[in-house]
Amino acid sequence: MAKKTQQTKSDIAFEERMAKQRAKRGFCDRDVWSIDYWFCNTISPMLKQLAKTQTGYQCLDEKGNIIGCISDKTPEEDAMYAKRWKDAILHLAFLADEMNEDRCSMKNPYDKEMRRISRAFEKKYGTFGEKLQTKEEREGNLHRWYFPESDPVNGKEYKKISDLHTKYEMKIERYREKCKKEFFRLFSKYFRYLWD
Repeated sequence: MAKKTQQTKSDIAFEERMAKQRAKRGFCDRDVWSIDYWFCNTISPMLKQLAKTQTGYQCLDEKGNIIGCISDKTPEEDAMYAKRWKDAILHLAFLADEMNEDRCSMKNPYDKEMRRISRAFEKKYGTFGEKLQTKEEREGNLHRWYFPESDPVNGKEYKKISDLHTKYEMKIERYREKCKKEFFRLFSKYFRYLWD
């Protein structure tokens, strides 16, 4: 069972202020601080709701191009076009989730190991390896940061894990970028038809 966290009066006041801003202008300051995050988290549920509640549809050919209204459709054709449109909307929602950092289905298999070595390093040397700073760095008020690969004992092992983690993060980022490009290509294509 998940542990509930207590909200402070300040947290509650902040959430109330954000709710009032959304009610008044349709968005709040927090949405503005990260428009990309807000967009991904808002558009995907909206598209899923549209797919779930749609009463009409756009006729798409096999390649997903809108072909306009077709009269005299058989019931089978009617069902086929309705399904194609619903699938197109759900595909947009899928792409919005995949381009979202939090919802992307592609996960870094080195995350757990990276967290483990970061915790071990932090426990031993401080958040940014303050205990590894030289006397000159401390006295000169320099704020050099050290990372797990700087560990004098385990540095080589930590660097291997860190490099693998970084390499996989880049792979995820390329995938998310690909999904983003495909989303906006299709979103632009269907933009004027996303209504019910």
